[in-house]
Amino acid sequence: MARVLCGSQTQHPRQPAAPQTVTGNLEPRLVRSRSTLSESPEHPGRTAKSFSTTITALKSPTDRGRAELIRDVVDAFRRLYGSVLRFVQMFADGQDSFPAAGNSGSHSFSQLLAILGEQGKTGNFGRLEELRAAIEEARSAEQLRDAIFSDAQSNDHAALRKVAAALERLDATFVGLCVEHVLEQHARASLVVSSAG
Repeated sequence: MARVLCGSQTQHPRQPAAPQTVTGNLEPRLVRSRSTLSESPEHPGRTAKSFSTTITALKSPTDRGRAELIRDVVDAFRRLYGSVLRFVQMFADGQDSFPAAGNSGSHSFSQLLAILGEQGKTGNFGRLEELRAAIEEARSAEQLRDAIFSDAQSNDHAALRKVAAALERLDATFVGLCVEHVLEQHARASLVVSSAG
């Protein structure tokens, strides 16, 4: 008489478990399978214990490259935001109107650009036209960054590289204008001190 296991299931001796085959591209997830051998090959007549296997699917090189490019875009925008914020703080001359450079988020990027434009106009900025041109071009920075949320662009590696490069170029422009203004201010201050002496 056959022994009855787990309700109505009947165990047949010496019947090997069906082989498991994994085909196709795996998504990043864990695939678990559980098999039960009816008989131990080392000890005939003795039922083997059940065992489980875990298959870990790794990310493909394409997925890793896309993730790195998205990170480059996010980092480039973060650096651009920080550079514009420091520019605004430089014009504010130590006032408490703006948060510290590391504490971003109190003002939107578009608000910072508007503030910077007004400060440049009232602060007799030497390269005002170049500053205005940089601000106008930077108004599209948030839209460029949002490419990472687009199904089409976020899967286009060339497009992501182009976005990151554009944001980095804008960042370099603002950093250059800010540094040059600071150097000019120091030079003027030195001249005043020399004249007074």
